[in-house]
Amino acid sequence: MRHISLCLSLFLVLIIATLTHAQLPNTNVYSLDMDKFGDQIDFKNAKFLTGFNKYGYNNQPQWINNNELYIAVQTPFDTSQTEIYSLSLLNNIIAPVTATREAEYSPTLMPDRRSFSCIRVDAGGGNTQRLWQYPIDRSNSGREVVSMHPSVGYHCWLSDTKLALFIVNGTNNFLKLVNVTDQSSIQLFGGIGRSMGRLPDGKLAYVQKATAQTWYIKWLDPNNYATDVIIQTLPNSEDFALLPDGTFIMGNGSKLYGYKIGNPDKQWKELADLNKYGITNIKRLAVSREVDKIAIVTDMMR
Repeated sequence: MRHISLCLSLFLVLIIATLTHAQLPNTNVYSLDMDKFGDQIDFKNAKFLTGFNKYGYNNQPQWINNNELYIAVQTPFDTSQTEIYSLSLLNNIIAPVTATREAEYSPTLMPDRRSFSCIRVDAGGGNTQRLWQYPIDRSNSGREVVSMHPSVGYHCWLSDTKLALFIVNGTNNFLKLVNVTDQSSIQLFGGIGRSMGRLPDGKLAYVQKATAQTWYIKWLDPNNYATDVIIQTLPNSEDFALLPDGTFIMGNGSKLYGYKIGNPDKQWKELADLNKYGITNIKRLAVSREVDKIAIVTDMMR
């Protein structure tokens, strides 16, 4: 009996140690249908998508097509690895997309729509984060997109040849623009947030953190590097989704807000309170290309 008790104690210590050393927060992903009528948007039919990993890390959603979502997943029992998973809303199939020695994050559909790019962290415990691409049909093992940029945190495609990169640099992360054809780049400014998007006119939308409490969504012209403020973010919110008509959607608590470029009052408009679906503490957002679905990440705030 003493031997059994000792084995059980060791097993419990192992489980507790595994959970204690988890480095990523417990997050989950929901999807909702969207009906857009002018500036009005109706959100309905909430679905909880990550019950298969309810107590793990499920984040950085990206719509690959109207019925398939890619997310970054880490389970509570393998905190050394993060893989890209596919969630099919059409037939409820959940499947790993990557299965590598490296950890992958931030899946992003590339302009050709045949490939996706992501951040790949080198195996072996290092801090090197490279931008990688994989074919959606999984016909090969992928390749590095840009060289000489080993500290990529997030990225946004502005065209099939131009990229905006969030470069991790301690407390002053900065923005860099890269031409993937000739690998040329220009480093711009620091103090940016993790959320970026391509505006309808080809400019980059990004978050600038002017102070610890004052953040703005701004635009940047990649041709002449001119920049200007679009609107101040919601308090303590830095994640946005961008619609084809220039409407931004941000979350704050359980609520979604919208702002359309050109609105002269520079005010966010409340679109919906999702508390009725049990959705609170909204973080990252992703809207499908057809603008009829939205994926929402919630921080479980343990």
